[in-house]
Amino acid sequence: MSRIIRRTFVAAPADLVWELLQDFAQWHPRLSIYSGGPEADADIVVSVQSQDDETRTLTYTMPEPPFPITNDRASVQVQTFSDTTCHVEWSAEFESDPGIIHLLEDQLGDDVFKLALDRLATAAHERQAAEVAAASSASA
Repeated sequence: MSRIIRRTFVAAPADLVWELLQDFAQWHPRLSIYSGGPEADADIVVSVQSQDDETRTLTYTMPEPPFPITNDRASVQVQTFSDTTCHVEWSAEFESDPGIIHLLEDQLGDDVFKLALDRLATAAHERQAAEVAAASSASA
């Protein structure tokens, strides 16, 4: 089995990032979660296998991966680093031709996972800023 992992720190509380993470459509236009049938037109459709709110872990598979892989299983986990920062890890295990793993590192690791992590961080920053502004307005 091959494995690809991307990690990042996000300057937002883990609970906020976890809430966003659960709905790919809010922050990643190329991904869509479905259960029993696609809900949105997306480049990559995923089927959630498990979701653990306690460990903030979402595990999924791609029924029809757009990459030359089989037996895939991916997980995204959000861990608290501090009150205002969290660590997010996105990983996937799969079977593929060993000769193309370097291409998959680019296509899946960078073009999907890294891009997703960057967009998740941006969405979290925007959500947090909006919540702070709303709280400031309410107390003024």
